[in-house]
Amino acid sequence: MAGAPATAAPVPGTAAQAAVVQAAVPTAANPLPSVDPVGNPASYSVLVNKSRPLNPVSYAPGDLVNARGSGQYLRAEAAAWLNGLFQGAADAGTGGLAVVSGYRSYAQQQQVYSYYVSIYGQAQADLISARPGHSEHQTGLAVDVGNANGSCGLSTCFGDTAAGIWVAANAHKYGFIVRYPNGYTNITGYSYEPWHLRYVGVDLATDMKRRGFPTMEQYFAGNPTAYASITSGADLVAADSSGRLLRYPAHGGGGYGVPTVIGSNWHGLKQAFIVDWDSDGVYDILAQWDNGTLGLFTGWPGGAFSTQIVVGTGDWDKMNITVGKWSAAERFPGVVGYFPDGGLRYYPNTMGRALIYRVDIGSGWAGMGLTMADWNADGANDILATTTSGHLLSYPGNGSGGFAGLPTTIGSGWGTMKALVPSFGLSGPGTRSITAHTVDGYLVDYPLGAGVWGAQRQVGNGWNGMKLFK
Repeated sequence: MAGAPATAAPVPGTAAQAAVVQAAVPTAANPLPSVDPVGNPASYSVLVNKSRPLNPVSYAPGDLVNARGSGQYLRAEAAAWLNGLFQGAADAGTGGLAVVSGYRSYAQQQQVYSYYVSIYGQAQADLISARPGHSEHQTGLAVDVGNANGSCGLSTCFGDTAAGIWVAANAHKYGFIVRYPNGYTNITGYSYEPWHLRYVGVDLATDMKRRGFPTMEQYFAGNPTAYASITSGADLVAADSSGRLLRYPAHGGGGYGVPTVIGSNWHGLKQAFIVDWDSDGVYDILAQWDNGTLGLFTGWPGGAFSTQIVVGTGDWDKMNITVGKWSAAERFPGVVGYFPDGGLRYYPNTMGRALIYRVDIGSGWAGMGLTMADWNADGANDILATTTSGHLLSYPGNGSGGFAGLPTTIGSGWGTMKALVPSFGLSGPGTRSITAHTVDGYLVDYPLGAGVWGAQRQVGNGWNGMKLFK
């Protein structure tokens, strides 16, 4: 077990918790991508770039409308949200925005790209213009904007104007992102374009902002995790009664596909967690065994896992724990849990391997079930606790290893749940939810808003005998 405690934090449920909330790093709640890249060209979250052309390359959306009477066209939903963005910029006193460019067909993009090649040469053209079939403008979801007075048009200086600064900070509220941010040319393939906005929907844009993903390439699984055993925060992992480790891939309809076997001999398991323990961009497994060992199985980018690395020994079988980024100041996720005495402890993971000390952060937790999730969508993880009477409580985290205030009751009747599993992207990019495993073998998904539940729905049955990884 870990060594002596460091400085104590306030006890949950006491007035001492009403301390000043410290700002949390946006990636505190879940540092990894949510879902696999979307290839459907009609999807608002389609990922199109130099290596991912539209399919078909001649795709043309069928719901284009004249955006703000500009003579430039966007898909209807994107155009509607663009109206809100423009109004927000005007209300903020930025001087207003103008539409510069919108939808371009395959043929139009061919002309634009060929022009840039003729002027600058192919290498430079590839930094500032997409090849036909690879252009976001062809989706009808991309729009170039500029200052209403015409200054800094299609120039990087737009990012330093009042309107450009406001757009970068607020576009996500209207479902847009600055698609090619400064300093990410090696990832996006394009130079900094503060004027190029891409509509991805409010859920995805907000989730990217909240969790600190500046580009779609970084948000979606597929870079270091393309061939890993677990690629998505929406997938479900479970061990069955025969000890097989199974991955159930999430599909866009809000359910799970046919499982694949990714391991064997997973007997003697108390519970396990899917987490990027060493912060290398690939999901790992942290296993809590009935023999008192806490073991790490490092995920490999090419698939499979390492042999077990012991990160804790002693009495871990006697603890009820949850795993995640409890402190935004830490590079790696840690463990929060309690012994039968009800004393809540936080074990920082300072090196991406073994746990070496603990911090006492509360008392009176005996009998509670623990799940770490960002209930109020502020970027800091909270502790969701089920009581012996079946109530579900949210203890707000402050992002620095403690609590931000008193707990609130966020549900009742949760005593029939065997496990609560945070999910990222089950209902589509940017969505968050809690998937509950009931005692009678059903899976019920509860969408998460900003401190509110969405409409619950059943996403599986016949799960008796399965041990879900959290």
